[in-house]
Amino acid sequence: MGNIMINDKQVKEQSNFSIFHQDWWLNSATDGKYDTIEVKKDGVVVGSLVIFMKNHFGMKIITRPPYTRTLGPRLFLPPSKPFRRAQNIRNIISELVKKIPSYDSLRISLDPEDETAFAFSLCKFTIGQTFTFRVPLDMPLKDVWDNCDQKTRNLIRTADKKLSVICNTNLDDFIRISLIDQPLARNSHDFVCMKKIFDACCQREQACVMSAWDEHQKLIAAVVLIWDQKNLYFWQSARDRGATNAGSNMLLIWKSMEYARSKDLTFDFDSFASEKAAKMIASFGLPPVVRPQVLGASLLRQWERAANDTLKILKNKL
Repeated sequence: MGNIMINDKQVKEQSNFSIFHQDWWLNSATDGKYDTIEVKKDGVVVGSLVIFMKNHFGMKIITRPPYTRTLGPRLFLPPSKPFRRAQNIRNIISELVKKIPSYDSLRISLDPEDETAFAFSLCKFTIGQTFTFRVPLDMPLKDVWDNCDQKTRNLIRTADKKLSVICNTNLDDFIRISLIDQPLARNSHDFVCMKKIFDACCQREQACVMSAWDEHQKLIAAVVLIWDQKNLYFWQSARDRGATNAGSNMLLIWKSMEYARSKDLTFDFDSFASEKAAKMIASFGLPPVVRPQVLGASLLRQWERAANDTLKILKNKL
């Protein structure tokens, strides 16, 4: 188990971390099978990092827990001027890195607002990038609408006339449409794990299912939304690809934006799974937001990759 001992002030600070950092989320996503390394100063935790390890063909892989989008270090820093703060971050990350257990491959996914990427780079890690899109609170939804591609606006208008959208906590609606979207043999979801996480979110009133139904009361599409004190995430989505109603996904995205705004939360598209999905999201006219990736590999793993790359080059020449 990875729960750490922190003082009352840090308990309050911890509530400011993302939903993915919360102990209850991590316990639900991993069945408690994670560890936490920490750095202390004068007996008080000043930094910690969750370690979730998987074994794959004998390799030790440090990665994100299931369904956990970002999971960087937690820092408990005193108020200070910019230079001192940056110095404290570098020092804490340096100490945390020394405590990371041995691994063959490491990938730590940072939140866009995480301040530790530079410190990790100084510790000889590679910093990569993934992307999401966000609607910040200071952007009026009217501006978002006006910036949308005309085709996107038309799809939303048309779908809004033909489909009814409801919001509840019935995860079975999402599971049902997900199995229509991708039958069980090809469906990559771990619904048992997802339900544990979703139930834990619902206990804290931090999740819902938003679904779209046609005029015959047939389920067309569904999404799962989760949120913390800052962001609402478009966490999971699925649709009936055989349905004749176009624009169901676009409509649910727009309704999710409105729902986030009603809660005074930033809307996070929560990345994308394919090039096609990326282009669909980009049609809303928002700039991509970087989610930094901290990447590491053991020397043996680096040699293995280099050898595989060399073999590919040789095969292509033959």
